[in-house]
Amino acid sequence: MVSPNHRHATDYLPFLNYFVTFSPILFPVPAAEPYRGRESRDMTLRVSLITLLCLSISSRLFAQAADVDIRSLITSIEEEKQHIAELQLELERHNAVLTEISKRLEAITNATTPEAAAAPVAVPEKSVSPRFDVYGESVMRLDNLRQSYVDCPSCPMRTRGRFRVRLGAEGRLAPGLRAVAGISVGELNDPNTTYQTLGDNFSRKVATWDRAYIAYNPAPAKWMEVTAGKFPFTWLRSSMTFDVDLFPEGLSERFSFDLNKGTAVKNISLQGLQLVANEKAAGPDTLIIGGQASVRVSPARRLSTTAAFTELDFRRPEGLLRNQLNGANVGSRNTNEIILRGGEAFYASAFRYANAIVETTIQTGIESLPITTALEYQRNLRAASSYDSARSFRIDVGRHQQKGDWNFSWHVFRVEQDAIVSALGESDWHAPSNVIQHRYSISRMLHPNVIAVFTWYRGRTLDSRLPNAFLAPGLSPGRRDPWASRMYFDAIYRF
Repeated sequence: MVSPNHRHATDYLPFLNYFVTFSPILFPVPAAEPYRGRESRDMTLRVSLITLLCLSISSRLFAQAADVDIRSLITSIEEEKQHIAELQLELERHNAVLTEISKRLEAITNATTPEAAAAPVAVPEKSVSPRFDVYGESVMRLDNLRQSYVDCPSCPMRTRGRFRVRLGAEGRLAPGLRAVAGISVGELNDPNTTYQTLGDNFSRKVATWDRAYIAYNPAPAKWMEVTAGKFPFTWLRSSMTFDVDLFPEGLSERFSFDLNKGTAVKNISLQGLQLVANEKAAGPDTLIIGGQASVRVSPARRLSTTAAFTELDFRRPEGLLRNQLNGANVGSRNTNEIILRGGEAFYASAFRYANAIVETTIQTGIESLPITTALEYQRNLRAASSYDSARSFRIDVGRHQQKGDWNFSWHVFRVEQDAIVSALGESDWHAPSNVIQHRYSISRMLHPNVIAVFTWYRGRTLDSRLPNAFLAPGLSPGRRDPWASRMYFDAIYRF
């Protein structure tokens, strides 16, 4: 294969042959000169021209070769630069590997020193919740009571300050086993309230145990919980059947089963209750035996409904009645019909509750404003009269979870005379039974631990003709009882 430089040189060979052949014609010698001198000069001229032409060709060939060489050198330089950059990258990788090996060698060397060998191996600590938790609550209340009608100089017009303090502790004694004990202020002979009234000659205020119980919820059987002692309510109920400040005593067994998330039925629960309302050293005790079955369904993502069915049988409830009559229990007044047998008071009716509650919660899309509604129906299956039923309706809008939350509530009750045991009824109402009662409430969470609440109870006696009906002072039976208003302004601190 001929190189580019050689190819350009051979292109001139025909021209050189042509020039040498025709040079005598192009450059004739004068005739006057002798033959030998003419031949010499002719040869000299030819040689000069050939030399000149060769120099011209060689200069052009040299220029072309120089251009080719420069381009070749530039290409070589670029290739070398790229190779050098690759070598630098490879060197940096080797340096990183050497640095890592050096660090590992240093760590191994330090670990083999006596100090390092003696040092214990650090074990990450597990987050362990405290074994005991302390809870507390302080409530300051302004209580205002008003009821009047025409020509009633002795109708109640009362304003007073009240307060409540609760303090307790919860301990986890073993996996699944809790023990809780707490005290609160309150009257010793009033199980239906935990408030003390200000202004009793600066007297000291009594604080007593309001709860003390253990609860067992074993890890292998999370669906089961057994509670024993004096405990908060463990079943779904309203203040129509039991005062909100009561803490029942006895035994509770709850069996709760969460179902497959793919079904509308989310939970089924069964509960047994064995409560001791009044224990006596001599004579029969007052017991409450029963249970509750509930089911929770969620047919839509933002809709949840719980239906609970409860039956409670009161055995020998007269102990509760007699404590009301002799002043041992001043928490609520008796509004049930009573009879006398052998000089002792008895309820005219026996009591077996059949209670149904359907509670529905709707998530509105505004997280802080869920809507909850509840319908309740209660009937005393062993009543001696037709005044044996009660019903209620409740609607709540909002919640109490974060600072700035609002809650609005309205609850209305209609309770006939012997639908419930009045000794256990709500003490904040106008009357525990034979009453129609409204409860309005608005609250605002001012701080994660502080709530401001306004509550208005508005109620009156349902049938003023019945025995033991609670009427305004001086009002004769048969007349319509005027509405009584009780307003609470509460500042609540909890931790």
